Amino acid sequence: MEVTKEITDKDGKKKAVKVQTPAIGEIISRMEERGMFTELTRRPRPDYDIMTALELVEAIGKRRNPRFEIDEENRFAYANFIRWCHCDPAMNSIDPETGKAVRGNLRKGIYIAGNTGTGKSWCLDIMQMYCRVWGFKIAFPYEQTEAVLSWGGMRADAICDVYTEKGTFAAFKTRPILAIQDFGQEPQESLYMGNRIDVIRQLIEYRGDRADQLTLITSNLKLGGQKLLDRYGDRVASRLHEMCNYFEIKGKDRRKL
Repeated sequence: MEVTKEITDKDGKKKAVKVQTPAIGEIISRMEERGMFTELTRRPRPDYDIMTALELVEAIGKRRNPRFEIDEENRFAYANFIRWCHCDPAMNSIDPETGKAVRGNLRKGIYIAGNTGTGKSWCLDIMQMYCRVWGFKIAFPYEQTEAVLSWGGMRADAICDVYTEKGTFAAFKTRPILAIQDFGQEPQESLYMGNRIDVIRQLIEYRGDRADQLTLITSNLKLGGQKLLDRYGDRVASRLHEMCNYFEIKGKDRRKL
């Protein structure tokens, strides 16, 4: 779009010049491509009972390992993950700074922290199956049809391996729902053709600027903890706060039970 603008030259004289600026439609289109000021649409499924849902989740877990159980160390995470799936406004998460329960955000993803072997990745897998049983729906901006709420988990170091093999990790930037397992266990730098980058840092920074994607993460690093801050810095820590509801699964290594 061409507009006329009055400017003053170096001699102090005013003159009119024509300036080419992007059309409003073009600017809006660019904003949409970058996921700015757009949000996904969740479809509530209030027709459930939380106790019955917990029993179903425990039954799913026991099919994988008969020793699996929902107890005081993981109940908060599972109960509120269920509420998140059903788009239930009663969902709570944990404030990383105070450790207290706070109202969750149904448009954010999930960050699960815990020690090795406490069942963080299991939680993602079990809740994935729970989602398939219910067939929860989600709609992403500018798509014509609704999709089933579903995610494919991938280890953080495996995402780095993709970059070292192909020189790009663009597919993970644009995936509507992405589950990253073992966040923080990946190499700090990945090399391709002489280019060294911190793949997961860049991935989080990119996805953290978008409101039209969901990111689910499991990690040994507590959100708000010093170890995460030392590893990734303020920028990534801030993005994670904006992107995810925070849960913790406590206890010892359940694989040794």
